[in-house]
Amino acid sequence: MWPSSYFRWLTKSVPTGPVEIYPEISETYETNLPNVFIIGDLTGVPLLKLAAESGVNVWKHIRENKVDCLDAVIIGSGPAGLSCAYEASRLGKKYIVLEANLPFQTILSYPNKKPIFAEPKGIKSLSKLNIQDSTKEDLLEYLNLLLKNEPIELVVGKRVSSIHREGSLYIVKTESGDSYLTSSVVIAIGKSGDPKRLGVKGETSSSVFYRLFDPYDTKDKSIVIVGGGDSAVEAAIACVRYAKEVNLIHRGKDLRRPKEENLKSLELLVQAGKVKLLLESEVSDISESNVFVKTPSSALKIKSDLIYILTGTTPPIPFLKKIGIKIQNEKSFSDWVGFTSLFSFATLAYFGKASFYGPGWFSPLATFFGGLSILSLSLFVFLKFKHGFGKFYPWVFIRNSYLLFAFSYFLFVYLAATYWNQPFMGKYPSFHYTMLYSLTILVFGIRRIFVRKTEYIFYQTLSLIFIQVFFLFLLPELILPELGDKGYLGSPEGYIRTEIFPNDAYWKAYGFILAWPLSMGVLYDGGITNFWLGYGVLFSFGFIPLLVYRYGKGAYCGWICSCGGLAETLGDEHRQKMPHGKWAYRLEHSGQYILLLAFILTLLKLVGVYGKIVNPNLALSESIADSVKWIYDIVVDIGLAGVVGVGFYFLFSGRIWCRMFCPLASLMHIYVKFSKFRIFAEKKKCISCNICTKNCHQGIDVMGYASRGIPMDSVQCVRCSACVSLCPTEVLEFGSINSTGIRYDLFQAKLRK
Repeated sequence: MWPSSYFRWLTKSVPTGPVEIYPEISETYETNLPNVFIIGDLTGVPLLKLAAESGVNVWKHIRENKVDCLDAVIIGSGPAGLSCAYEASRLGKKYIVLEANLPFQTILSYPNKKPIFAEPKGIKSLSKLNIQDSTKEDLLEYLNLLLKNEPIELVVGKRVSSIHREGSLYIVKTESGDSYLTSSVVIAIGKSGDPKRLGVKGETSSSVFYRLFDPYDTKDKSIVIVGGGDSAVEAAIACVRYAKEVNLIHRGKDLRRPKEENLKSLELLVQAGKVKLLLESEVSDISESNVFVKTPSSALKIKSDLIYILTGTTPPIPFLKKIGIKIQNEKSFSDWVGFTSLFSFATLAYFGKASFYGPGWFSPLATFFGGLSILSLSLFVFLKFKHGFGKFYPWVFIRNSYLLFAFSYFLFVYLAATYWNQPFMGKYPSFHYTMLYSLTILVFGIRRIFVRKTEYIFYQTLSLIFIQVFFLFLLPELILPELGDKGYLGSPEGYIRTEIFPNDAYWKAYGFILAWPLSMGVLYDGGITNFWLGYGVLFSFGFIPLLVYRYGKGAYCGWICSCGGLAETLGDEHRQKMPHGKWAYRLEHSGQYILLLAFILTLLKLVGVYGKIVNPNLALSESIADSVKWIYDIVVDIGLAGVVGVGFYFLFSGRIWCRMFCPLASLMHIYVKFSKFRIFAEKKKCISCNICTKNCHQGIDVMGYASRGIPMDSVQCVRCSACVSLCPTEVLEFGSINSTGIRYDLFQAKLRK
């Protein structure tokens, strides 16, 4: 059917990979438990050099200990834990390192001769550890020699079983019964938890392994390796020297994640017939001497003496949950209470400001949700007091104080105008709502500039602040009414006050910035004028397509749009909450249906307004459009854009409206298919850390593009620069495609800190 074909055209070849699950930590490595920190791989960056660096940097945030106990218990003796211990020694701190196995256990489990890449190359490390390009054996020799020459307080064979809070301190207990009193805990256990399993019959066979310890073990054997990452590819390369035959099975259409060097080596082995690569294939059964594989065209039986399932591991989430550490995007009861409070406030705000020109039931609905917001907010504060607020953070205090002020302020002006008939400052709630909206973008925009220190974000945020404050607040709400009252806009019969602002409808100035179909109110409310019809056509179907063609959809969504302005400022702290599941990717198409409805309503309106001049019977078309438009306003403009769009900010990303429902964004998706704008990736530098995908508040699987080295052409991209600026190995770059190849964007040099 045509909708399916159309949606496939919009999202052709778009990767839809999941987001890896990690513990929720602050920029100071601190978890939701005060003075409990996580460093190393569990922060989401699988780089030995950066893991070691985090061991140094965490001491900048560990509070001074004023009690007679350890300054820190460090759990884990990998590069992160070892670096943390050496920094503690340098600072003269009291500490101990607890290791469940042997020092550098994760590195010990690497296959023999595994190459070590010391990425990123550009950073100057402050760590005692000097990580260089080498092999597993060279790195272990260096680390063991360092540990021998400069010993640390390390105890091996001590697996931590629990961490209990004792006032402001912690008691760390091990399975062997030892306990340690400390003011801080640093968790550096890495993310290699339990191996991922296939879930097929025969997987528990003695011939199945989840790690390759020594390639020599495969001598003269037929082996099967399952996986598509670096571990699987490196295992295949290493085993070729010894094994009789090597089969590599991967369920994907291609190998996306391995490093460029590994892929080149594998390709040569495949061409030479030394490795048999089976893509789009899955293991269905494992017997004593065979592996059964499903392929797109057939079922195969492959002889196997040894099977290595190298599909990765799951992070040690159960242990982290056990000790009370919050996991990313995991919702607690207090989170749902907070969501109820914000969602209720959004309902109050949008239906409250519309109650003075909407149906009579708007006001009682807004009042009900105002009361619900008060109750849920009170419960939320109570829960925070009950469980403790943790460390005092100035910004968190400022943010929460501002949000409480905004809630109280709007509730007051709504009640004053609705029930006391005393509009505050002589202005109705819609004025105060717009003022608060602009003030919020200003306050949180300033915060974003200070936190995201790149020139690109500086100019982008200034643009969003200026357009919102001037064009969408000062101009329609204050400047134009003042100019009109003083006669500077001409007589009531003049062009400005009949064509641009008929009947002094200065709010129509929103149409200068909000393109169709977001500007449908300009056409409907107060009648259509030739000026707004002409301007709307030129702006929506002339200027914006050219802008998108050259700079991508984000040139409007990320630099101009008021919805994007709030998402990039107020929603900046919550960009990692955007869902990535299958249901989310399907829901992305909702905006296309809203766009179709907006097109039908606009067409009916125009036919009725201009067609009745020729044929009076066509006036029926306008009546039909008007009778449906008020439903559209309630469901789309108030319900989805307002209540859902703002109410879901702290539960999901601030871009939930932009991604799922916005009809203007859906229109620009069509334009984007012809755009030159791309985000380019240097595949050989990609470490598949998933940071780009995790921080995309449009739900794009950026890593899926980067790991394959293909230009990102997703219609969802809003050019926020988060993926580019946060990439630890500087893989991504803004750019555009032209007839001569690739021309990098003017702002590329301004994306880095």
